[in-house]
Amino acid sequence: MTVAAVSAHLDDAAMSASASLDGVPATVITVFAGIPPQGRPAGSWDRLTGAGNSVQRQLERRAEDAAALRLLGARPAHLDELDAQYRDGPPDLDRAVRMMTALLSEADEVWLPAAIGGHPDHVLARNAGLRAAAAAGKAEVLLYADFPYVIAYGWPSWVSGQPADPYLDAGYWLAAELAAAGLDGPLLVPAVIRLSATQRAVKAAVIAAYRSQAPALRLRPADLAGDPGKLDYELFWRMPLTRRLDGLVGLQDGVTQA
Repeated sequence: MTVAAVSAHLDDAAMSASASLDGVPATVITVFAGIPPQGRPAGSWDRLTGAGNSVQRQLERRAEDAAALRLLGARPAHLDELDAQYRDGPPDLDRAVRMMTALLSEADEVWLPAAIGGHPDHVLARNAGLRAAAAAGKAEVLLYADFPYVIAYGWPSWVSGQPADPYLDAGYWLAAELAAAGLDGPLLVPAVIRLSATQRAVKAAVIAAYRSQAPALRLRPADLAGDPGKLDYELFWRMPLTRRLDGLVGLQDGVTQA
């Protein structure tokens, strides 16, 4: 089985779906991996993560991604679209869709971000991936829960099997996130992976490889040691491409029907 996983940024797919990507022939396609123009002021996220030069930081992140994917035995495919922090308007993703279509056509499984958290780049990457998957003739995609955003309020009780906090309903929040993205409904089939000790160790090593990003994401070793439940699960949904996709938030006009 071969896998093509679409990632918005240089870390999303590997952090979110390490257990499913590990040890299978996989290509991780990062849409917003472009290098910003020389002389552009450092982006807001880059500044938060301690970078003063976005060109150098994006090159560093590409190297981190390659190292992380080596841990999984996957290969990177870095597209040249610009991260939201580097651009002044919406991107034209037609070229990215064409490139992804060719890569997705070669894969048995297609993984896309669910865009939990609503980051515009995650939404754009997911929707471009849906367009490409439809163009490649795929009947189904798998939507991974964007990590660590999916655990903004902890794992829902239906994921963990533990009693819910009477004053915090993480399941409600997650359902609302999916609904806001146009992903609610009976067509979504959830699947939960409880990570083994070996899978947890691999996931922790993958996260550590993204050393420039882990502190801002609260995923440093100390963060994981203080809240080891962060690494307990990975979550995804199967979604058939048997209906029109134009109900999805932000999807460009003209999406083809699978």
